[in-house]
Formats: sequence, C-alpha cells, structure tokens
Amino acid sequence: MASNNRTCFIFDKDDSTKILIQMTYEIPSSTVRRKFNLLRSVDESVSQTIRRLTANIEQAAKKKNRKRDKKQTTNNSPAELEPIVVQLFDSNNQLIDENRPNKQAWLDCRRLVINEQSFNVEYNAPAVIKFRFPEIIMTNAITTAIVDLDYGDREHSLFNWYVADGIKTQETEDMDETTDDTQWIHVHTGPFCIFRDEHVNKFVRLACLPRNSSLREGMQAVHISKTRIIPCPVNLPMNTRHQLTQDYLPIDSNLLRVVSYNILADGYASSTGAREIIYPYCPQDYLEFDYRKPLLFREILGYHADLILLQECDTKLYERDFSSIMNAHGYSGDFKIKSQNVQEGEAIFYRKDRFSPINTHSIRLGEYLRDSPHMEHIRQRSVLVADINTHLLERNTVLQVLALQPQGQSNEVLLICNTHLYYHPRADIVRCFQTVIANEHIKEVKELYEQQNKNVSIIWGGDFNANTTSLAFHLLFSGILLTDTNHRSYNEDYATLIKDFHYKSSIELSTYSNYAYTNYMMNYHDVIDHIFFDTKKFKFERCIPMPTNEEVTEFTALPSCNIPSDHLALVEELEMIK
Repeated sequence: MASNNRTCFIFDKDDSTKILIQMTYEIPSSTVRRKFNLLRSVDESVSQTIRRLTANIEQAAKKKNRKRDKKQTTNNSPAELEPIVVQLFDSNNQLIDENRPNKQAWLDCRRLVINEQSFNVEYNAPAVIKFRFPEIIMTNAITTAIVDLDYGDREHSLFNWYVADGIKTQETEDMDETTDDTQWIHVHTGPFCIFRDEHVNKFVRLACLPRNSSLREGMQAVHISKTRIIPCPVNLPMNTRHQLTQDYLPIDSNLLRVVSYNILADGYASSTGAREIIYPYCPQDYLEFDYRKPLLFREILGYHADLILLQECDTKLYERDFSSIMNAHGYSGDFKIKSQNVQEGEAIFYRKDRFSPINTHSIRLGEYLRDSPHMEHIRQRSVLVADINTHLLERNTVLQVLALQPQGQSNEVLLICNTHLYYHPRADIVRCFQTVIANEHIKEVKELYEQQNKNVSIIWGGDFNANTTSLAFHLLFSGILLTDTNHRSYNEDYATLIKDFHYKSSIELSTYSNYAYTNYMMNYHDVIDHIFFDTKKFKFERCIPMPTNEEVTEFTALPSCNIPSDHLALVEELEMIK
C-alpha cells in the first residue's frame, strides 16, 4: 500500500449527500505539507471540485510565497506560481471525464495527479472521526482515549503512546500550520496505556493508525493531551481489598470469586441535579467520569474475579472501553441496555479460561410481563392494582441472564443473573413484583436446560434497591411473599395483590448480607446490593471486607476522591458443592 503521505482519502457514506476529500499536498519549492479537506456535493460535476481544490492549493502557495518574499532582501520580482493541474485517472490509467458527477468519478478514480505529485486514491478507508483524551490522566491506572472509527475497528487499529516533558511547536512557512518539535518518548503500543510514577507531570501523545479486519489502513490521526499526567491517589481503600485478591483463583479451583458493583453511570453523576442535590458534598472534579473511570478499571481488575456483574454501565463505556480492556485481561462480556432512551444497562464479564458462553436469555421485565404466555397468571394478579401494574409494565428494568459452561464440564450450566430493580424509595411493592417476574423468567430458562439433561446452578447479583427487611429481599431469601400485616410496606394495594395468591419460588437462594451498608450517600445508607446463590449448588466461603466507615465517610459520603461510585463493590467467594 502507498504511504499515507501520498494518499488521497475519499469518504462517502451511503446516506450522505456530501463527499469528503482528504489529502496532504507538498507545496513546491518549500517544506510546507498542507492538509486539505473538501466537503462537496455528491451530485456536482467533478470539474467543480477540481476547480475548488486548485483554488485552495493556489491560495496556500501564494501565502507561502508572500512570506518568503518578505524575508528576501533583494529587489527581485516575486516568483511566478506554477499553474496547478489536477487530473483523475481510473484503473486503466485513463483520464476521467470531468463532467461526471463527484460520486461516480471518485468511485472509479484510482490515482490523483497534481502537477508532479501522484496520489493513490483510497475510497472509504478506515478513518478516525472522533478523537479525545480524558481531561484527567493518572498514573497506575488504565488510560483510554475516545477514538471513534468509520470503516475500521479498534481491535485491528494500531495505537502508539508517547510522553514528553513539554510541548514545543512553531509556525511553518504557511502561517496557518504548526510543526511539533517535541521530543516524544515512546512508552507503549496498544489501545490503552498504564503510565508509571516516572511519567508524572508529562504530556501525552497518542497516534492512531485506523485499520479494519482486512488490515486496510487509513490516515493516521494524532492527539496530544491538554493536561499533564497526575499521580494516582495513594491511600485508596481498594488497595487494602486488593491485598486479599492478588491472584486469580486456579482454573480447577472449587471456588468462584464473584463481584457485583453498581458503578454509577456517568449520565447520572454528571447531571445538574446530581451535582447540586444528590452529591453536593463531592467536588465536581471527582464526579467527572474522566476521574472516576480509571479508578473503576483499577478497582474492578484488582479483584481478579471469575465473574463480574456491573450495574449502571454506560453503553459507550462498554463499547469503547470495557469490552476491549476486559478482553485483554482474559475476560469475555455480555451487555444488556435498558432502552434506547436510557443509555446504560447491565454488564457481565467472565474469565474465558474458566467458562465458555452457551447463550444469553436477557429480558426487559415489563416486556416479559406483557408478552410472555408464561406470565398470564402474574398478569391476572398485577392488573388488580392499576398503579402498580403501570410501573411494572413501563419501567425499563432489565434482567440479564447469561448461560455459561464451566470448562471441562459439558453437563453443567451456570446461569449468571444480573439486575437493577426500580430505585424509588416507596416502590417496595413494585420491586417485590419485579422480583416475581424475574424469578419466573429464571425458572423458565432453568427448565429449558434441565430438559436437555443439564445440571443447572444459579448466581444472581445486582443492585436490588432492597434492604434486608424489604418485601423483595424476603421473597428472594425465603421464596415466598411476605404476609406480615405489620410490615411497613403492607398496605391496601399489597393486600389486594397477594390475596389468595400463594406464590412460591421454585428457586432456593441464599446470600451473605452482613455488611453495614453497600450504598452510602449523605441522607441514606443501607445494604441494597446482594449476591444470591443457589443453595443446593453453592456454599458461602468468604467476603472481601468492605472499606472501613472512616474511609467511606472521610469525605462525607460517596462518591469521593478515593471511592469512584456511590456504591461499594461486593466481592465474595463461593464454594461449588460437588
């Protein structure tokens, strides 16, 4: 393939009325290399585009000559500009008719010639369309850049990271251009980078060569950070927890290490209401995702878990960062978005050396209640209270269910379930019946595999927004609906729903909930995150102790500069009963 220095890139999306032309032209008798970007109508004649390109080149050349003439001390007359001649050639090296429309002409074009310079023409080659560094780059944590591509993918693109003490630029002969004279030191190749202590206070440069699965290359894009690298906070509570999870469990271990973590979606943390009302105690810098994200990566990976269940995982975070980072660390993942209007959802990651994926069975609880024939008996019950029924149908709550096969155990199926129930403080009844719906779906999936003579076990984690005295927790832990009329949530609506409704779950679950809290905000803290497990298939082994109350409340509440979410990660080890 020809060098990018002599390549003209053409971009023409199917649904676009414009065609984009990108190239770098060397202005004769100078060291100036000028990049040109032309956005032209697909329907105009290519002759009009050629005239515009010619005019732009002539203007750049005149500007260069004017500056050169000012430096001359002789009285020589200004040098005459060489006429600019632009020609397009097809695959047979035949000149393309300039009366043809842009789209058709550039589709057939294989070579662009401007005077003595010849350019290979690449049509819809991989291209970087968005490139941004985080505002905060810290040491000893994963740094990623936002790199969005057209016609290419991150997996096959090349990324090179550099650092420098300072940035040195100077104007070129073309007043509009600058050259980078910085002495950059290469530190890493790959889509993400971990800077070390010796890189503190340095600037960062990232060069991305976009490629696709066929290794076709586009134009390299370069981005330089506006800020310097800062040190990662030292006394992080996660560091103490990581001392107990320094290594992965052996592949053949009888234990599973499971993490469940609501990581606080950026859309919620960055909203005006969040900053002013929900988290007024947390400085804005520490609510910024550019600060929280590297700490989240550091924390989650440091647990060396077999199974990771995340709630409030931003869609773009999963697609741009989590999937590739976790894959590089030996995990595969699955994601279930809440809805197109709510760009966050649940994510499950599992160690590839311990599990193989079988299938996904994820649902939106409201859709499942409304549409599944299996749910008719629940529908008949929920319609008895219109307000509760509306909430059940209209909430975008999802239940993520991923079926995995432990390596070397073809007869075993492990159902990993992950959810985030309705958040409202006075929605205990709604959460209880969301649990009923989820229970019914898990039961249906379990029976599906049991009909295939598989041994099925269940792990169900998430942010249930339900403390240990709630209706939902009672159902999950006991398998039956609470009937205590003295319970705080037992009201007329609940009495109507459960009257003559002798519901019993066929799934026997246990959990460990001996925590002071799993969520801590200024006006509320409680144990609302849980990891439930199949009583007949697992036994609780240990939990990784939570941060101390002093660590959690050091900066009033969560999140803080040391803890990147308003929830704490549950890290538990379960023993598989053989």
